[in-house]
Amino acid sequence: MKGIGGKYMALSLNEKTYLKLKNEIMKFKLVPGDVVSAQKLSERYDVSRTPAREAIVRLETEGLLKIIPQSGTYVAKINWERAGQEWFVRMTLELGMAEIFIANCTDEVIDKMRDNLDKLEHFTPDLEGESRIDIDNEFHDIIYDCSKETLAKDIINTQITHYNRIRYLIELNEKVRSKTVLEHKALIHAAEKKNTNEFKTLLKKHIRRIIVEQEKLKEIFPDYIE
Repeated sequence: MKGIGGKYMALSLNEKTYLKLKNEIMKFKLVPGDVVSAQKLSERYDVSRTPAREAIVRLETEGLLKIIPQSGTYVAKINWERAGQEWFVRMTLELGMAEIFIANCTDEVIDKMRDNLDKLEHFTPDLEGESRIDIDNEFHDIIYDCSKETLAKDIINTQITHYNRIRYLIELNEKVRSKTVLEHKALIHAAEKKNTNEFKTLLKKHIRRIIVEQEKLKEIFPDYIE
Protein backbone atom coordinates (compact mmCIF):
# COMPACT_ATOMS: atom_id res chain seq x y z
CA MET A 1 0.00 0.00 0.00
CA LYS A 2 2.70 2.41 -1.04
CA GLY A 3 1.92 6.10 -0.75
CA ILE A 4 -0.36 5.78 2.27
CA GLY A 5 2.43 5.65 4.82
CA GLY A 6 1.54 6.66 8.37
CA LYS A 7 -2.15 7.01 7.57
CA TYR A 8 -2.26 3.38 6.45
CA MET A 9 -0.43 2.22 9.59
CA ALA A 10 -3.04 3.98 11.74
CA LEU A 11 -5.97 2.19 10.10
CA SER A 12 -7.88 -0.60 11.82
CA LEU A 13 -7.23 -4.22 10.88
CA ASN A 14 -10.64 -4.37 9.22
CA GLU A 15 -9.84 -1.36 7.03
CA LYS A 16 -6.38 -2.68 6.12
CA THR A 17 -7.84 -6.03 5.07
CA TYR A 18 -10.48 -4.31 2.97
CA LEU A 19 -7.87 -2.13 1.25
CA LYS A 20 -5.54 -5.07 0.57
CA LEU A 21 -8.31 -7.10 -1.03
CA LYS A 22 -9.61 -4.17 -3.04
CA ASN A 23 -6.10 -3.36 -4.27
CA GLU A 24 -5.56 -6.92 -5.48
CA ILE A 25 -8.88 -6.93 -7.34
CA MET A 26 -8.34 -3.51 -8.89
CA LYS A 27 -4.86 -4.50 -10.12
CA PHE A 28 -5.92 -7.98 -11.30
CA LYS A 29 -3.78 -9.90 -8.86
CA LEU A 30 -7.15 -11.52 -8.25
CA VAL A 31 -8.93 -11.82 -11.60
CA PRO A 32 -12.63 -12.10 -12.48
CA GLY A 33 -13.89 -15.54 -11.58
CA ASP A 34 -11.38 -16.19 -8.79
CA VAL A 35 -13.00 -17.72 -5.71
CA VAL A 36 -12.87 -15.64 -2.53
CA SER A 37 -13.79 -16.80 0.98
CA ALA A 38 -13.29 -15.57 4.52
CA GLN A 39 -11.08 -18.59 5.24
CA LYS A 40 -8.87 -18.03 2.21
CA LEU A 41 -8.54 -14.32 2.93
CA SER A 42 -7.71 -14.89 6.60
CA GLU A 43 -4.85 -17.14 5.50
CA ARG A 44 -3.77 -14.84 2.67
CA TYR A 45 -3.56 -11.74 4.87
CA ASP A 46 -2.85 -13.44 8.21
CA VAL A 47 -5.97 -12.07 9.89
CA SER A 48 -9.01 -13.56 11.60
CA ARG A 49 -12.18 -14.27 9.64
CA THR A 50 -13.99 -11.21 11.01
CA PRO A 51 -12.08 -8.55 9.00
CA ALA A 52 -12.06 -10.93 6.01
CA ARG A 53 -15.85 -11.25 6.10
CA GLU A 54 -16.30 -7.49 6.49
CA ALA A 55 -14.05 -6.88 3.47
CA ILE A 56 -16.15 -9.29 1.41
CA VAL A 57 -19.40 -7.56 2.36
CA ARG A 58 -18.04 -4.08 1.56
CA LEU A 59 -16.60 -5.09 -1.79
CA GLU A 60 -19.77 -6.92 -2.74
CA THR A 61 -21.70 -3.65 -2.26
CA GLU A 62 -19.12 -1.89 -4.47
CA GLY A 63 -19.66 -4.45 -7.23
CA LEU A 64 -16.16 -5.91 -7.08
CA LEU A 65 -17.26 -9.23 -5.61
CA LYS A 66 -20.25 -11.34 -6.57
CA ILE A 67 -21.93 -13.57 -3.99
CA ILE A 68 -23.87 -16.47 -5.52
CA PRO A 69 -26.07 -18.36 -3.00
CA GLN A 70 -25.20 -22.06 -2.62
CA SER A 71 -22.18 -21.51 -4.84
CA GLY A 72 -19.67 -19.07 -3.37
CA THR A 73 -18.11 -15.63 -3.67
CA TYR A 74 -16.23 -14.65 -6.81
CA VAL A 75 -14.27 -11.67 -8.11
CA ALA A 76 -16.77 -9.86 -10.34
CA LYS A 77 -16.26 -9.15 -14.00
CA ILE A 78 -16.04 -5.55 -15.16
CA ASN A 79 -19.57 -4.25 -15.56
CA TRP A 80 -19.50 -2.32 -18.83
CA GLU A 81 -22.69 -0.34 -18.12
CA ARG A 82 -21.56 0.68 -14.66
CA ALA A 83 -18.10 1.63 -15.97
CA GLY A 84 -19.78 3.99 -18.44
CA GLN A 85 -21.79 5.63 -15.67
CA GLU A 86 -18.68 5.99 -13.53
CA TRP A 87 -16.84 7.56 -16.48
CA PHE A 88 -19.63 10.15 -16.75
CA VAL A 89 -19.35 10.96 -13.04
CA ARG A 90 -15.59 11.46 -13.27
CA MET A 91 -15.87 13.56 -16.43
CA THR A 92 -18.52 15.78 -14.86
CA LEU A 93 -16.72 16.27 -11.53
CA GLU A 94 -13.22 16.82 -12.90
CA LEU A 95 -14.23 19.21 -15.67
CA GLY A 96 -16.35 21.07 -13.15
CA MET A 97 -13.30 21.94 -11.07
CA ALA A 98 -11.06 23.02 -13.98
CA GLU A 99 -11.70 26.75 -13.57
CA ILE A 100 -11.12 26.61 -9.81
CA PHE A 101 -7.90 24.65 -10.36
CA ILE A 102 -6.49 27.20 -12.81
CA ALA A 103 -7.44 30.07 -10.48
CA ASN A 104 -5.71 28.39 -7.51
CA CYS A 105 -2.74 26.91 -9.38
CA THR A 106 0.64 28.10 -8.09
CA ASP A 107 4.27 27.44 -9.00
CA GLU A 108 4.37 24.91 -6.17
CA VAL A 109 1.45 23.01 -7.70
CA ILE A 110 3.14 23.04 -11.12
CA ASP A 111 6.31 21.65 -9.52
CA LYS A 112 4.31 18.79 -7.96
CA MET A 113 2.78 18.00 -11.35
CA ARG A 114 6.18 18.02 -13.02
CA ASP A 115 7.64 15.73 -10.35
CA ASN A 116 4.72 13.36 -10.89
CA LEU A 117 5.20 13.48 -14.67
CA ASP A 118 8.88 12.60 -14.29
CA LYS A 119 7.92 9.69 -12.06
CA LEU A 120 5.40 8.44 -14.63
CA GLU A 121 7.75 8.91 -17.57
CA HIS A 122 10.52 6.89 -15.91
CA PHE A 123 8.27 4.36 -14.22
CA THR A 124 9.59 0.90 -13.41
CA PRO A 125 7.61 -1.61 -11.33
CA ASP A 126 8.87 -1.94 -7.76
CA LEU A 127 8.59 -4.57 -5.06
CA GLU A 128 5.87 -2.64 -3.24
CA GLY A 129 3.56 -2.99 -6.22
CA GLU A 130 3.05 0.66 -7.18
CA SER A 131 1.49 0.84 -10.63
CA ARG A 132 1.31 3.46 -13.36
CA ILE A 133 -2.32 4.02 -12.43
CA ASP A 134 -1.26 4.89 -8.86
CA ILE A 135 1.02 7.59 -10.28
CA ASP A 136 -1.62 8.74 -12.75
CA ASN A 137 -4.11 9.02 -9.87
CA GLU A 138 -1.61 11.11 -7.91
CA PHE A 139 -1.46 13.55 -10.84
CA HIS A 140 -5.22 14.04 -10.80
CA ASP A 141 -5.22 14.20 -6.99
CA ILE A 142 -3.07 17.33 -7.34
CA ILE A 143 -5.89 18.89 -9.38
CA TYR A 144 -8.53 17.87 -6.82
CA ASP A 145 -6.49 19.08 -3.84
CA CYS A 146 -5.65 22.40 -5.49
CA SER A 147 -9.35 22.89 -6.25
CA LYS A 148 -10.20 21.97 -2.63
CA GLU A 149 -12.82 19.53 -3.90
CA THR A 150 -12.31 16.83 -1.27
CA LEU A 151 -15.72 15.21 -1.65
CA ALA A 152 -15.29 14.90 -5.42
CA LYS A 153 -11.82 13.44 -4.84
CA ASP A 154 -13.22 10.85 -2.44
CA ILE A 155 -15.97 9.83 -4.86
CA ILE A 156 -13.58 9.51 -7.80
CA ASN A 157 -10.97 7.54 -5.86
CA THR A 158 -13.26 5.18 -3.97
CA GLN A 159 -16.51 4.72 -5.88
CA ILE A 160 -15.42 4.65 -9.51
CA THR A 161 -14.14 1.07 -9.43
CA HIS A 162 -15.14 -0.60 -12.70
CA TYR A 163 -13.95 2.38 -14.74
CA ASN A 164 -10.62 2.34 -12.92
CA ARG A 165 -10.16 -1.38 -13.58
CA ILE A 166 -10.52 -0.60 -17.29
CA ARG A 167 -7.91 2.14 -16.94
CA TYR A 168 -5.51 -0.32 -15.35
CA LEU A 169 -5.88 -2.81 -18.21
CA ILE A 170 -5.51 -0.08 -20.82
CA GLU A 171 -2.29 1.23 -19.24
CA LEU A 172 -0.69 -2.18 -19.83
CA ASN A 173 -0.53 -1.17 -23.51
CA GLU A 174 2.77 0.60 -24.28
CA LYS A 175 1.25 2.89 -26.91
CA VAL A 176 -1.40 4.05 -24.47
CA ARG A 177 1.22 4.71 -21.81
CA SER A 178 3.05 7.14 -24.10
CA LYS A 179 -0.22 8.99 -24.80
CA THR A 180 -0.81 9.49 -21.08
CA VAL A 181 2.61 11.09 -20.63
CA LEU A 182 2.10 13.45 -23.58
CA GLU A 183 -1.36 14.46 -22.39
CA HIS A 184 -0.13 15.17 -18.87
CA LYS A 185 2.64 17.34 -20.33
CA ALA A 186 0.07 19.33 -22.30
CA LEU A 187 -2.12 19.79 -19.20
CA ILE A 188 0.83 21.11 -17.21
CA HIS A 189 1.70 23.54 -20.03
CA ALA A 190 -1.87 24.87 -20.11
CA ALA A 191 -1.85 25.26 -16.32
CA GLU A 192 1.42 27.19 -16.47
CA LYS A 193 -0.15 29.61 -18.96
CA LYS A 194 -3.26 29.91 -16.76
CA ASN A 195 -5.29 29.09 -19.86
CA THR A 196 -8.58 27.76 -18.51
CA ASN A 197 -10.18 26.97 -21.88
CA GLU A 198 -7.14 25.09 -23.15
CA PHE A 199 -6.79 23.16 -19.89
CA LYS A 200 -10.47 22.21 -19.94
CA THR A 201 -10.32 21.09 -23.59
CA LEU A 202 -7.23 18.98 -22.98
CA LEU A 203 -8.67 17.47 -19.82
CA LYS A 204 -11.89 16.50 -21.60
CA LYS A 205 -9.91 14.84 -24.41
CA HIS A 206 -7.71 13.07 -21.86
CA ILE A 207 -10.64 11.59 -19.95
CA ARG A 208 -12.62 10.73 -23.10
CA ARG A 209 -9.75 8.70 -24.60
CA ILE A 210 -10.75 5.67 -22.57
CA ILE A 211 -13.99 5.40 -24.57
CA VAL A 212 -11.98 4.56 -27.70
CA GLU A 213 -9.34 2.42 -26.01
CA GLN A 214 -11.76 0.32 -23.98
CA GLU A 215 -13.34 -1.24 -27.07
CA LYS A 216 -10.09 -3.10 -27.71
CA LEU A 217 -10.32 -4.71 -24.29
CA LYS A 218 -13.40 -6.69 -25.25
CA GLU A 219 -11.25 -8.62 -27.72
CA ILE A 220 -8.14 -8.90 -25.54
CA PHE A 221 -9.86 -9.76 -22.22
CA PRO A 222 -13.24 -11.28 -23.11
CA ASP A 223 -13.41 -13.26 -19.84
CA TYR A 224 -12.95 -10.12 -17.72
CA ILE A 225 -15.97 -8.20 -19.02
CA GLU A 226 -19.72 -8.61 -18.78
